[in-house]
Amino acid sequence: MFRSPLGVTAIVVALIAVAAIAVPVALNSLGCGDVRYLRVSATQSIAPVLREAATEFNADRPGYGGACVYAQVDEIAPHRIMTALSGGQPGDSTIAPHVWVPESSAWVELARVSAGGTHGIGTDPPSLASSPVVLAAPERTDGMPAPDDTSWTTVLPGARDPERPLVMVDPNRGADGMTVMHAVRRHLGTGDDADTAMTDFVRDVQMDSAFGEIDLGTFHTGSAASGQRVDPVIVVPEQAVVSYNLDRAESAPPLDAHYPAEGTVSLDYPYVTTTDDTALWSAAADLYEVLGDEAYRSRLRELGFRDPDGSASPGLADRPGLIPQEPATHDDLTGDALLASVTDWNRLSMPSRTLVLADVSANMADDLDGANGPTRMEAALQAALLGLSLFPDETDMGLWLMSDGYGEEGREESADMHQLGTSDGDGDTTRRQELTTVAEGVEVRGGGSRLYDNILAAYNEVQDGYHEDKINSVILLTAGQDEGSSDISHAELVAALQDRFDPQRPVSMFIIAFGSQAEEAELRQVAAATSGSAFVTDDPDEIGDIFLSSISRRLCVPNCDN
Repeated sequence: MFRSPLGVTAIVVALIAVAAIAVPVALNSLGCGDVRYLRVSATQSIAPVLREAATEFNADRPGYGGACVYAQVDEIAPHRIMTALSGGQPGDSTIAPHVWVPESSAWVELARVSAGGTHGIGTDPPSLASSPVVLAAPERTDGMPAPDDTSWTTVLPGARDPERPLVMVDPNRGADGMTVMHAVRRHLGTGDDADTAMTDFVRDVQMDSAFGEIDLGTFHTGSAASGQRVDPVIVVPEQAVVSYNLDRAESAPPLDAHYPAEGTVSLDYPYVTTTDDTALWSAAADLYEVLGDEAYRSRLRELGFRDPDGSASPGLADRPGLIPQEPATHDDLTGDALLASVTDWNRLSMPSRTLVLADVSANMADDLDGANGPTRMEAALQAALLGLSLFPDETDMGLWLMSDGYGEEGREESADMHQLGTSDGDGDTTRRQELTTVAEGVEVRGGGSRLYDNILAAYNEVQDGYHEDKINSVILLTAGQDEGSSDISHAELVAALQDRFDPQRPVSMFIIAFGSQAEEAELRQVAAATSGSAFVTDDPDEIGDIFLSSISRRLCVPNCDN
């Protein structure tokens, strides 16, 4: 018999409504006056135990100040709860819970230092369980060190098989992702070279990053197709490895947990009471007492968690894929290091909005190195095509060509700002394909560059259309010589840029000049006025590193040391 989908929907809605009414009615029949709800939000892996404890808590019909309190447990991503506790964002309907169990106390610290300043939540909540952050890979994976002899350097692009991806949670979504970023930064150190290496790392992993708790079973299904792929290295809590090995398909590979010798972060699953309502606070305390029963401690161990002190129970120690001895851990993921683990990622993975200003003046026809090598124009073309390959589809990019051969303004505005991965018209050609075609056909126009005039015009163009959710910049590819072709002087340009640069809405100049004849000192002053960077090269092989170094400047803007 055919049943209308609308009819099915109506039945489902009616059943939900009846269920919603049934609980308060039942509690009222047991002598409750008012009925209140203790909202509990837990990370996905530990939520089943919270639900079981809530069922027992509710069965006791607890009353507080004449009202019965009914505990409800849901699974909401910790970054959404943090936002809700901090006052929320427009359009976000997440309701702040009364009890919060994220995977790590790092979330509690981030909530306390957030813009909303959630200072009311406790600073030292009790831990329900623990699980160290590990690297997961199939047993005897080629190129992987032994599980007890692994280093965090394994996650770096040059330290693993180029075909073997690294999968990690976006640091904005999980403390295991924050752990990776902190470990990489601690290994690389600080300074320009370290920032360039960090840029290389983020660009390597961001396309494979996950936006929530990772289910290892989705990567290792045991299907014929999955067997043809190169298995990734995946950063997860140890508990995820234990759970996967317990439930995996027979044809799926068993996984080993690899423990970094430098130390890792132990996720502590804090029980955070976020309400100051007396009745609900008391209910939260009583629910915590229920969770303290041995039955629930045993249930947590069955799910693959360690005890709060980091020890593995005998039952957990017998599970395959893990090393039961407590691994080396540290408590360094806090304070500035915690904030840097998120901000480094955000600045390097944030989409760009950039205007490319390309020099096609007569000077671009000269040899790059003065020894019958490629011309400056050929090197600039190579740089342009490489740059296009480095920027993701979400990048907004435009192109101006500069030469006083184009007439009074001294430039041709070849392409306005548009997202690289989408079409700029009715056809199927993307902006990336369009710019690639334009770049491959660019020729020297001749004449002077009008360098200083065009820099200021391009800067004003990007600043006037500033986008707060993107990295805004001008990329200049040039011979680096104005030779009096501009209406303004170098000093006037620098003064104008210093006046226009706004640290709250930064637009930076990233300059690549080709050939030793470039006016290097003058270009560096231009870049410094906007917290940008300037590089002069006569070696085309340096262009890739220059682009990475330029992108890494995102980490210091607007306070870059020039």
